[in-house]
Amino acid sequence: MSAFTSDLQTLLPDLNRFARVLTRNEDDAYDLVQDCVERALRKQELFQTGTSLKSWLFTLMRNIFISQKRRVALDKRYVTGLKEESHTTQRAGQVSNVFLKETLRAMNKLSMGERQVIFALGIHEGSQHDLARITSEPVGTVKSRLCRGRAHLRTILGMDMEQLAVA
Repeated sequence: MSAFTSDLQTLLPDLNRFARVLTRNEDDAYDLVQDCVERALRKQELFQTGTSLKSWLFTLMRNIFISQKRRVALDKRYVTGLKEESHTTQRAGQVSNVFLKETLRAMNKLSMGERQVIFALGIHEGSQHDLARITSEPVGTVKSRLCRGRAHLRTILGMDMEQLAVA
């Protein structure tokens, strides 16, 4: 065992006390001491013989502690930013906006029954059975109006099935 390692072992109680002062938590203090010892062993060639090992280790521990706190603060800001971004909405792009206006104009050209079914099922996301019950019509009638309405809408918009698969 080298002199560095034996001196390091004699300073472990001091490192534990300093870590508890910094973290104010026993478990976090043990983790901090472990991180400090691990880094000291990896970086022992940077220690200048003849200087105070205790001061060097305490500085190393303080720097590790500060880095960890900064990392935690950065993580919190990042998560907060993600939460805030998830609540914001963006306006539709120009292409989407134009397509929406064209679609609404095309829907006005559909029959009242087809338009009603597409609005209720496509836009308001209702179910076919609920719409059939509300309108007092058979489910088959609702389904056929939906199918015809979609087909008419595709024809009016000049879309074929290949374009829909890409969109």
